[in-house]
Amino acid sequence: MYLVLLQIPLSIIGNIILLLYRRVALRLLGKLKTLVDMWKVQAVVVQLLLLGCLLHLYFEGRLLSNLKPQQKIPELGIGPPANRLVVFLTDGLSAESFFADNCSSVPHLREVFAKQGLVGISRGSVPTLVRSGQIAIFGGFYESPPLLRTGFQWNPPAHDTVFNRSKTALCWIERQTNIFAKKLTLGMFQDNSAGPKPMEPWALLQLCSYLSINSTVDQLRSETSLIFFVNLGNIAAESPLSQRYRERLHSAQRGIREAYDLIESAFDDNRTAYLMTSSHGISQTGSNVAGSSDETETPFFLWGSGVAQNGNHNGGLPQHRPRIELQQIQLTAIISALIGEPPPVNNLGRLPSGFLDVSMEQEAQASHLNALQLLAQAQLLLRHHKNAFFYKFLPQYKHLDQHRIESLRLEMDRQVRLGIWQETLQTIDKAATLAQESLKYYHGYYHIPLLLATMAGLLGWIYCLLGQVSKQQSGSQSSQPPESMELVSWTTVMIGALGVMFSVVILLQKIPLLTGFCILLPIYIWCMALAGRPCIRLGLLHLKWILVSTVCFIVSIYRRDFLCLLYVGIVCFYNRSQFKKFSSRFLAWMGLVCCLSAILFYLQYPSVLSLTIQYGMYLQGASMALAILRPLISGEKHGAAVWIINAGVLLIGGYGMYLRDTESVPLLLHAVCWTHLIYAFGSVPYGKRLTPKRRLERICFDLTTLHTLLSDSFASLFAQALIIEYQMGIEVHLETKQLRGFALDQIQMEEDGIEEQNEPKTVCPKENLARAYCFSFSTLLYFLLSLHCTGHWIASFTFAPSTARLFAKDCCYGFTAFFVLLKIYIPSIVILSSMYARSKYARKNIRSIFICLMLTCNAGLCLFLFVNHDRFWPASHPSVVLVILISTAVVFLLLCSCVASVFFRGSLQVRPTPTSSSKRNKELSSSESDEQTNV
Repeated sequence: MYLVLLQIPLSIIGNIILLLYRRVALRLLGKLKTLVDMWKVQAVVVQLLLLGCLLHLYFEGRLLSNLKPQQKIPELGIGPPANRLVVFLTDGLSAESFFADNCSSVPHLREVFAKQGLVGISRGSVPTLVRSGQIAIFGGFYESPPLLRTGFQWNPPAHDTVFNRSKTALCWIERQTNIFAKKLTLGMFQDNSAGPKPMEPWALLQLCSYLSINSTVDQLRSETSLIFFVNLGNIAAESPLSQRYRERLHSAQRGIREAYDLIESAFDDNRTAYLMTSSHGISQTGSNVAGSSDETETPFFLWGSGVAQNGNHNGGLPQHRPRIELQQIQLTAIISALIGEPPPVNNLGRLPSGFLDVSMEQEAQASHLNALQLLAQAQLLLRHHKNAFFYKFLPQYKHLDQHRIESLRLEMDRQVRLGIWQETLQTIDKAATLAQESLKYYHGYYHIPLLLATMAGLLGWIYCLLGQVSKQQSGSQSSQPPESMELVSWTTVMIGALGVMFSVVILLQKIPLLTGFCILLPIYIWCMALAGRPCIRLGLLHLKWILVSTVCFIVSIYRRDFLCLLYVGIVCFYNRSQFKKFSSRFLAWMGLVCCLSAILFYLQYPSVLSLTIQYGMYLQGASMALAILRPLISGEKHGAAVWIINAGVLLIGGYGMYLRDTESVPLLLHAVCWTHLIYAFGSVPYGKRLTPKRRLERICFDLTTLHTLLSDSFASLFAQALIIEYQMGIEVHLETKQLRGFALDQIQMEEDGIEEQNEPKTVCPKENLARAYCFSFSTLLYFLLSLHCTGHWIASFTFAPSTARLFAKDCCYGFTAFFVLLKIYIPSIVILSSMYARSKYARKNIRSIFICLMLTCNAGLCLFLFVNHDRFWPASHPSVVLVILISTAVVFLLLCSCVASVFFRGSLQVRPTPTSSSKRNKELSSSESDEQTNV
């Protein structure tokens, strides 16, 4: 009875909540459709899905669950080579910086490894981040990179590490890496919650303070399987070419030497091993993430108890590069062997021979545990594939199966019992090799289907884009409405049936969900492409423009000299008419073009980079002055509040940059910079109504000020000069129009955003399509220039951790990634805003322009399907950086277009014009010139 009565109000409340939800959802969706074109949302979704398929090709391996660790070495009746291990880990120390000038940058450590230990180079994998490097060193595998979650807090690792295997771990680490503490049952973890201070080795001071207590040392002296982890994460805050970086490195290596002497004197038992290495390297500009040798090659120095000698300790050092090279994941096996523990269960690295100064029996036992752990992973992965429905009909790895694994285990156990250690080591080496090859084979088992599916998806998307741009071009030339999509046809029904069949096969084969989704994605893309019944027109012209644009775009990424020549050639060709009659504006513009191209070319040389770093503060001051002087010289009319806000935030930002060199930035200054960020993007669309010309000036002023706060050294100076060149090129082209007799009133109307009601004369479809490709390539060209000018592309993409210094602390990697992207794309936002404000053709044909841009980028992505993805296994291929760059460039340029359209919302409407003006417009040529593009 009571339940029946209770159901009535509950149903009423439920209906009310449902109605409110529908009302709010529909209203939000309506506002979203008003602010953002839905075709842009669809394009972003498809591009992100294709990016996921491409990344799955590069990172096919996945962690295996339900693995158990092997036996410990003491359980076999053998003592560990060392009772304790001390790991000194830095961030951003490259092998080039460590071994330069006969190791002159680390004189105190050089005194140590000139007498004992092993020194060499460890190779990491992309992306070169703190998290991925630490997981490789302590977990023994390369983690697949999360695109949106780059820190430990947002994506905590739940895998096995050497800390789980050790009995006790004592760690002094940075706050963002304290996640290791959550998986341990015994240990002490201290993090620098106040943030790293410049020139202060906080972790080393805490270690020395901890070991200065005699009772603590007496308690730890008898313990085994003990790990000291000392994280010196503040070295990577500067470029290796700067004096501050050298001072920090010198301070850190001196502190490591002092800590080594203190530990040796405190324990005084010669049972301590030491490892000094870096989680990742650093480029010449002080940034990381990419796959260059400066970022993937890090030094390692291994010495102490149980470590073999180099055999060449006669006081001399290698003049160029050390002979010892290994993968970063092999350090995990070395750490485990030194403390007598089994390697982590997901370890993929092999224990290198000759690194341990122990008996042959101890080395054989450590290598035996490492081989058994690799065989356990291979056996589990083989069991997963054996449970598939079509297992017997598909190819298998012939050199290792279940029977072979058992026979290898029995053979190794027999040889260990007999004590024939030489034969045991040979059998262990063979077993570990077969296990690694089997893991490589089965981790990439579906590589060919994924490759074909990704290629089919890209081709389907290109075909869909070609149909869309053909429909746009034909729609602009005719008054007939475009054809509607026919979702139900024989073609789509057949493709849908093929998708259902593949889905059944994927379920029976027990293919992983992500792999199955990537295989099925091209089927739905082709359904979408064929549903619109596209009729591709001007196919040869499309092919010509796509090939030329793709080749120029890809070569410009690899060769900076080609980018300089391409930039100069295109802008000069655009304003070629001015070469007949020089004007002062043209000469100033031409000088600026030459200066920008020369700077862009010479920035690839380390000597020039060192000068920009040496005089970085002066260049930063010049960029702040230019941000204020540029609108004054240009005669822009802004309100007093605009001048005060921008000038004030520049002064506060300069003070914050000065503070960062001496102490941490206060929270109030962070709040001021965040307030200006909101103001820069919100004041134009939601402020008082301005003409398009005034809006463009306001956008340039606010965003260049914001870009200055995000930049250091020459980045903002170059970006502002690039924007000035772009706008001066437009003015030079306007002078050409005046010389040709174009009406000055029409030019002024274009600048003010007043459009003609009368439609222009019909333009040839070929000319219209060529103009769309020119606009799209112009956008890509200036995006590449802004990418180079902001310092985020030297030999590959680089991640500057100092970008968000005025907005967040150094440990906030999520915010840092956001501000790096914002710094890269602010020049593109300004340039696209100029496109909206100055070109009627761009506003009317923005969809065709971005479809041509997507055609160019996706055609370039097809080239990366033919790289050898298995070449660097288990590390990923370095070309993954280019794949992410090209894919995300499309996505973020579309977002920049949305931002630019929001900036000019409601100010570029079609308005009635005077009759005299319309009469003058009839005298204009049918090919209406555009005041925007530099192509």
